[in-house]
Amino acid sequence: MYIAFIQPILLFIFAAAIGGLWAWRKQNGQIACMAAGFALFGLGLAIQISQIPAASVDNAVASAIAYSAGAVAFSLGVLERVHRRRAGAVLVGMGIAIVVGIWYFAAIDYHLVARVYILNFGLGAIMLVATWFARSLARGSRTDKLLFWLVLVLALHFFPRTVLTAGSIGSSDPADFSQTAFWNATTFAFAVLGLITGIGVIVTTMGDALSEAQKERDTDPLTGLANRRGLESEMQALMADHASRPISLIVCDLDNFKSVNDRYGHAAGDEVLSAFAHTLRANTRQGDLVARQGGEEFVAILPRLDAEKALAFAERLRLAVAATGFDEIATGLSVTASLGVVQLRDREDLDGALKRADELLYAAKHNGRNRTYAEGIGPVGRNRKRKA
Repeated sequence: MYIAFIQPILLFIFAAAIGGLWAWRKQNGQIACMAAGFALFGLGLAIQISQIPAASVDNAVASAIAYSAGAVAFSLGVLERVHRRRAGAVLVGMGIAIVVGIWYFAAIDYHLVARVYILNFGLGAIMLVATWFARSLARGSRTDKLLFWLVLVLALHFFPRTVLTAGSIGSSDPADFSQTAFWNATTFAFAVLGLITGIGVIVTTMGDALSEAQKERDTDPLTGLANRRGLESEMQALMADHASRPISLIVCDLDNFKSVNDRYGHAAGDEVLSAFAHTLRANTRQGDLVARQGGEEFVAILPRLDAEKALAFAERLRLAVAATGFDEIATGLSVTASLGVVQLRDREDLDGALKRADELLYAAKHNGRNRTYAEGIGPVGRNRKRKA
């Protein structure tokens, strides 16, 4: 008898472990839902094994409530990961339908095999619906893919296991039921898949924590753009993709930014930097890399753009910056930017391209600021015309 409780205890242990991870990362609601799912599945098993409550109808309904709530809670955790919370209403409705069906075939029209099919097919269906709504995970990160396939396998196993073993149920006696091939297969599957899924959820959660730590390390806290380290990391992957060629690089520097800090304070300077970062993001395409090098210097990496097209982009950015006002800091306050544009050469690394772009940037500042210099093309901005 006591050996039979190993399976629910295992599920409770994973619920506690995952719940501990949630206590560590309280902002992550998906972890709390998954911990609740493990705990409720464990409770459902414990109710059936202990036969508490003893009345057959009460026991059937209580265990069905625990199992259904566990499947819904775990699936809500999966949906939380892809921000599809509204789909949870469908899962809750399916869970209620399972409990109503179990009650009907326990209290009104007693049929044990019908209850087995309703419960197992229902639980599998809840998780299948969740994987459908969360199918974008299959194209996500490694941890996303791991979670998706774990939940899909867990959902699918309910159907063949039930079909292949439900025929062994030949009696309505609970004591006989616990000896059937169906029950033995169920408890074995819960033990094995519970172990695998629990480990998978823990690995996924730890992977998320590491990814978030890496993102924080590679992100400038003021602007939300990549910092130099983040730029180098993303640039390596971009340069390895030959389909991204040609690649152009733009170095941007705000003109006379020190005077803004000196006159209006560092809080005002931070506001100007954040506004410039927003303008930079708003003018770039999906797939472009933007970063803050430090201070008032920014970098934009533009794949599949040659220097000519990158120059046109840089000019749009320069004009957008000049048109941005900061009346909330001081009436009439605006800033300008100088930019240097280069196209990466074959086998050139990031440092080499940055050095060339910096030289053009310094030339733009030396010749009056608020202009763009592109290698091999010339200066643009103010009253300067582009060289032929």
